[in-house]
Amino acid sequence: HSPRKQRWFMMRVTPFELSGSRYFVIAHQDVTERKRAEEEVSHLARLDGLTNIPNRRAFDEFISKEWRRCARLQKPMSLAILDLDHFKLLNDTYGHQKGDECLRQMASVLKKVSNRPSDLCARYGGEEFAIVWGDTPLEKAQGLADKLLRDLIELKIPHSRSPVSQYLTASVGLAQSLPARTNCVDEIISKADAMLYEAKEAGR
Repeated sequence: HSPRKQRWFMMRVTPFELSGSRYFVIAHQDVTERKRAEEEVSHLARLDGLTNIPNRRAFDEFISKEWRRCARLQKPMSLAILDLDHFKLLNDTYGHQKGDECLRQMASVLKKVSNRPSDLCARYGGEEFAIVWGDTPLEKAQGLADKLLRDLIELKIPHSRSPVSQYLTASVGLAQSLPARTNCVDEIISKADAMLYEAKEAGR
């Protein structure tokens, strides 16, 4: 049998007096449709319109919540920040429509390596993406990052003017932290950013 759907009701209680006695009128109003519409709007506000994966706002909310959860459980968290190499050149060469398609393809690749409740892939901004892996040590995250880079290369997205490769590539900054009350989520973001910068400086 199908699971019962949640319903929401608004209850209004109105007191009145009659012949010296106090009474209450209770009115119920089914607000299920309105509540569902509100939830849908809230959900859409956290999705990137182009790639249909979580946006920066959703990322910020999720990583803070997952950081607190990992701190409670004393589990490590890994974060990858990924940047598509020479993406402006790709846009200039093939047009923005092709560029948008590349961003959507990248989002599909990221979804494959972030499918647990403690994971999230997001469009971080422009041609940058981020993946949060909760309860994940660096070694495991390294394997997942390697897989997504292989999957990207296998797509063979042409990028004739890239100094790196004839196909679209990406640089990744990967970091691990052990969340605790003595540190904050900015630590892992700064680490991953620094590693991404190193990857770019090393030739992408």
